[in-house]
Amino acid sequence: MKRKRRNSLVAKFLFLGKPYFGEVIPPRSVVKLLAPWGNDQGSVFRIGYYSRQDGLDCVWLVNEKGEYERTTDQNSIREDFQILRRSDESDWFGFNREVLGPISTEELLKLERV
Repeated sequence: MKRKRRNSLVAKFLFLGKPYFGEVIPPRSVVKLLAPWGNDQGSVFRIGYYSRQDGLDCVWLVNEKGEYERTTDQNSIREDFQILRRSDESDWFGFNREVLGPISTEELLKLERV
């Protein structure tokens, strides 16, 4: 007896994570944490590149040192963060792009004055 093939849409859902259909914050955007998350309130993060495996609702936060520190979702970004600079990056997954490195002190000070 042959096995029945899965619908390709179902297979994509199972292997690529849950789909997200809302507004997506572009990678390389800079955000400031407003909500109390431990001792990180007021910290500045950059939005890292998305992963095809995790989907667009899994947002990676990159700290000042250039380390992918933690994840959150798009809804939390809108509620708990202030967007300091919105990137014009068009490649959501960062193919053929450089890894996000540390952010300079000068750029941090410039962003905090905004």
